[in-house]
Amino acid sequence: MKKLIVHYSFPRLKVGGVTFTARHSLLALGLAGIAYLVSNKRKHQAVFKTASLMCKIERKEDSIKLIWPDKGGYYRVFRGRELIYSGSEPKMADRGLAPGTIYTYTIDSLNDKEQAVNRMKIQTSTTAENKKEDNILLDLVFTTIVAKGQASLEWEPIKGIKEYTIYRNGVDIGKVNGCSFNDRSINEDQEYTYTIKAKRPLPRSEQESYAAKSLVASIVGAVKKGSSQAKAAIEEITNTKKIGPVKQLLQSVENDMDGQRKRNWQLRYSTFLPEEWLKNPNLASKVPYFKGDNRGFDPESFRFRTRVDVYILEKESEAEIEFSKAVGKSEAYNHDGDFLEEGVASDEGVIVKRILSNHEKTTIQLTHSVGNPIIISPAVDYKVVGTFYRNGEINIAGYHDQAPNHEVYLKETDDQNWEPLHLAENKGLEMMAHPTANHLWRYSTFTQ
Repeated sequence: MKKLIVHYSFPRLKVGGVTFTARHSLLALGLAGIAYLVSNKRKHQAVFKTASLMCKIERKEDSIKLIWPDKGGYYRVFRGRELIYSGSEPKMADRGLAPGTIYTYTIDSLNDKEQAVNRMKIQTSTTAENKKEDNILLDLVFTTIVAKGQASLEWEPIKGIKEYTIYRNGVDIGKVNGCSFNDRSINEDQEYTYTIKAKRPLPRSEQESYAAKSLVASIVGAVKKGSSQAKAAIEEITNTKKIGPVKQLLQSVENDMDGQRKRNWQLRYSTFLPEEWLKNPNLASKVPYFKGDNRGFDPESFRFRTRVDVYILEKESEAEIEFSKAVGKSEAYNHDGDFLEEGVASDEGVIVKRILSNHEKTTIQLTHSVGNPIIISPAVDYKVVGTFYRNGEINIAGYHDQAPNHEVYLKETDDQNWEPLHLAENKGLEMMAHPTANHLWRYSTFTQ
């Protein structure tokens, strides 16, 4: 099946006596400002600290320091399955770590018989050497701490955001003004998925180059029919953490065997138009209507604009990466519903790369830019970076245009059921224009 993406033309803009035309004029408006801001970009210090009732943590690019409440007695600390500390001091520093990497620690408090009477498990990460400017969530330090009867989430502040909405298993459970959330009402035998959502205007973006982009985004929002300046310049942020049952997470390290088995993953990313018919926003076009995909979110549907499947097959020393890509057929119709023409866009803008693969993890990158084969319009753009750890944890982050619908799923290749990682609805086809705000998303797990 081949691809349909609705496209439209941009109106003429007159700025300072100069007339700009088409979408290239929008890019030209911001070039000088972007160049200046990039040249004056500052490097941020890669240090991040958090403190909860359960544990204080300091992270650098190559080390993680843990300080926990002193209950008296003796302590053991494991990184994964490896014992890295034992002693009576309620603190330890783990050095020589890889930048931007997730690590899991288990802290046991022992009695006189060297039996664990209290146990805490922590998942956190070192800071990245160079944070990615196109997706701040990818390198955002996110910490999850579980102990008996509770789970705590803490994340690095995001510039421009003062309020976050917390969802637990899809249900809105409240808002927080800080960068942490502690849940003391959990069932220790149940799995939980927490989603943290927020919005921010582009001028407040942590990336300084967005300041120039936001000016152009405001212009787009002001002139596109059916859109608004506010919507065009508002960035959506979704950060999701899946946590396994606390009873399972807090079992002794020696009993954790599931994290040692090899896994084969299948990641599926589809874009689609949910409507049956779509009116072309460009009223001057010879093509007034396009046929949509007429469906909702469904990982197995054969109706889509584009679909990419990436396979991560774990081997002894590194993983094999395979992928397939498909583009749906675009169909154009006149005002009477008569067929005009059809076409299939090129898939050359869909690229999958292996960034890293070793005995600890595999990282892949998927980039996507596919246009409409019938009329001139912006392409559907997105990017995904996914890291698959050998212990079974995953960390996947991406960004995309806020149009059309985007759906991302994951499963082990032998499984029948897909795990939804990210589902986003179409916010209007004008949101495919490059200067407009993206939707940033991340999905990670703490299940081992």
